[in-house]
Amino acid sequence: MTSKLARVFAIGASGAVLLGGMLVVAPVASASAQGCTGTNLRTDPALLCTTVDGESTTVKNIQASIDIKNYTCNADFKVWGTYADGRKYSDTGHAKCGLGRVWVDFKPGGGKFKNGTKVCGALVENGKVRAEHACIEIKK
Repeated sequence: MTSKLARVFAIGASGAVLLGGMLVVAPVASASAQGCTGTNLRTDPALLCTTVDGESTTVKNIQASIDIKNYTCNADFKVWGTYADGRKYSDTGHAKCGLGRVWVDFKPGGGKFKNGTKVCGALVENGKVRAEHACIEIKK
């Protein structure tokens, strides 16, 4: 398992922005894609990621995860996006305990998402969605 800070990301045709010392990556999803951003969990530095699996605008699975060097429990996540018909998709989940990476898998039902929408994931702390979002842009 590689260190969260030593990960190499294939950005390809995506854009990357340095924001307040954090690298914000928003790749374009074609079949499977991952977007990550720097954050912290409690006081430890961490890497928040959203992974989308699907084909074109059909999203079959969304995974929200956090990579952290310590053993952690009680990470809550929220994911969201917009279906092709304009309905909003949103779900929350609680990760199991783990060392290195904890995650939650979400199943949006294989529905088609709006072309150009962003599917995002974030940590939830004390019932509130944190400001750091890791997003994937859905494209045909």
